[in-house]
Amino acid sequence: MSDDTDFVSMYEELGLNAECGMAAFKQAYRRRVAVLHPDTQGAASDLPRLQRLNRLYESAMEFHRVHGRLPGAPATAQRPQAPRLERIAPAMPMEDDGFEPPRSRRRYLLIGALLAALLYWLGANRTSIPTLDPGGPGDSASAAWQPRSPKQLELGMDLDQARRILGDPTTEHAARWEYGPSWVDFECGKVIGWYSAPARPLEVGRDSAHQASEGPHGTATCG
Repeated sequence: MSDDTDFVSMYEELGLNAECGMAAFKQAYRRRVAVLHPDTQGAASDLPRLQRLNRLYESAMEFHRVHGRLPGAPATAQRPQAPRLERIAPAMPMEDDGFEPPRSRRRYLLIGALLAALLYWLGANRTSIPTLDPGGPGDSASAAWQPRSPKQLELGMDLDQARRILGDPTTEHAARWEYGPSWVDFECGKVIGWYSAPARPLEVGRDSAHQASEGPHGTATCG
């Protein structure tokens, strides 16, 4: 055995055994160096013995750096690692014709389909839903819930209704509105007759109409 690896004599020099810890090993080495060093012991020092101890100490430290323990110390048994358990996914139910998604996923798909159908229905019927909000979108379709105004002139209509259907006349009198060759007669503010010329037709269901006066002697009375 080489003097630089005679670790048994090193431990005897330090008064330790191979199972001592690193802190105790370094502390014992410093104490022994102080005993052997010429600066502290003078003529009583042992320089060759100190040099040999230094070489053994350096070899022991190199051994510890490589192996993680002091020379002669039992190797630390590494704890066996527990086998890594992989998470096993639950088996998916299968049907004869292929894959079937889990029950929770099917429930979410069904809810999503119902919501999509509801949104589609609301969008398609949005204009037919009345609302109490004056600026709401339903007000534009509230006319669907009200009687529609006639688009053609009828006997008994008042002046405002007639103007909305026919527009402003070319010539306006108290009892007659003229639209070029066509005309409309009024009595007591109501339509009592008209004539729709082919050159300037009116919005009427027939070319001419006349309502007989209801007053005595053929004269209408306005209430």
